[in-house]
Amino acid sequence: MNFAAYGHLLRERPIRRVLGVGFIARFPNAATGIILTLHVAVTMGEGYGAAGLAVAAMTLGMAVGSPWRGRLVDRVGLRRALVPSVATLGIVWTAVPYLPFPWLLIGTFLGGLFSLPVFSVVRQSIGVLTHGSRRETAFALDSIITETIFMTGPALGAVIATGWSSAWGLAIVGWSATAAGFYLMWFNPPTRSSQLARPGSPREYTAEEDVQRAVDGAVHGAPAHLDLTATEVSTGAIPVVRQEKPHDDGGSTPARSAPPATLGARLRASFGWLSGSALAVLAVSLGSGMLMAGTEVAIVAELEQSGVAAEAGIVIAFWCGASAVGGILYGAMGRSLSPLLLLSVFAVGTLPMALVDGTWPLAVVSVIGGLFTAPTLASASAVMARVVSEDRRGEAMGYYGSAMTAGAALGAPVSGAFIDGIAPEAGYVFAALISLAMVAVAVMARSVMRRRRAVR
Repeated sequence: MNFAAYGHLLRERPIRRVLGVGFIARFPNAATGIILTLHVAVTMGEGYGAAGLAVAAMTLGMAVGSPWRGRLVDRVGLRRALVPSVATLGIVWTAVPYLPFPWLLIGTFLGGLFSLPVFSVVRQSIGVLTHGSRRETAFALDSIITETIFMTGPALGAVIATGWSSAWGLAIVGWSATAAGFYLMWFNPPTRSSQLARPGSPREYTAEEDVQRAVDGAVHGAPAHLDLTATEVSTGAIPVVRQEKPHDDGGSTPARSAPPATLGARLRASFGWLSGSALAVLAVSLGSGMLMAGTEVAIVAELEQSGVAAEAGIVIAFWCGASAVGGILYGAMGRSLSPLLLLSVFAVGTLPMALVDGTWPLAVVSVIGGLFTAPTLASASAVMARVVSEDRRGEAMGYYGSAMTAGAALGAPVSGAFIDGIAPEAGYVFAALISLAMVAVAVMARSVMRRRRAVR
């Protein structure tokens, strides 16, 4: 274990700023769900079923918007991609509390659609700024920060909604998100290696890059048209092979225009980044979302059945705290583990929660699975950053976030159905088994894709 790796990482100003902006900008998202739930269920008096529909509409908007926003970051840059968010979020969340319920559903969908792409931007930037074991440590640290936010954000949201006003709480969410968007535009964290070049020259290199260039220069026989910089090596970017244009001597025939691409060809080009490893990461993200949401619902249901629902926060605090500890240990390891393996252990470690009763026994047993939560997410993010080239990484991270959001949206109600039909303990079992099923599907899909590529 090399815990000093965290100190080395945090001494770098760009890393500190990226992690800091991620901490600030994620708070509005973490608090929105609980404030919206309390506003619809309590302030409007529509009940928790309607509140669940409102949260589902917001979640659907986030799932649709995340890949779209990631693609925008890849194509037009971060600042231009954030314009829709800073222009709409403050207005949408200020207006939502005063809309009748059917229009409120539309408003919450728009709020989710235009939410800040903080998750994908922060992880894109980490993928650019770090490499090797440092990347694993940085992703682990980001996962720890995320766990901290989701431990404190909902609690702060509940205090604002119950102690002051849920309408003001939603407005604060909107304007806080707008302010965070402006900060992101001002800070403009790097999402491409080309943004790391120092100003004042066409291309200046850091000392680390100079060493790598010297190593690269010792390799003879490399084709001249292969433009592979040290930064692209360190960030895992796929090198760009540029074909030299033929000289026009006046007698050459003009190149024929390519025939229009078919729908299938366009789809293959659009998802060209989706390798077997990337597909496995998406499956891990979906399974993790379902496992976390299903476990949380089961915790609340079990304690509510025992008449101590107010103590659910104790169990969740132990669970999330264990995740933070697991993330610290994983980041200090300095090596990567398979996200499929980590999700499997996470799921199996959740099963013992179905065997105990009472707040404190449940809190202690939740530590087993909790230790593997942050490591699973950190490992999955690192793999996605490694296997997807920089020019498509924003879109890939967007789908990664959407998969987790979709998993959480599906996991909570389906686990709830098992809880209502059988017992609260069934929620843990369902969440664990569906996650293990996602691992099996990912392994099979990855094998099929690899065989197909080998045949080609």
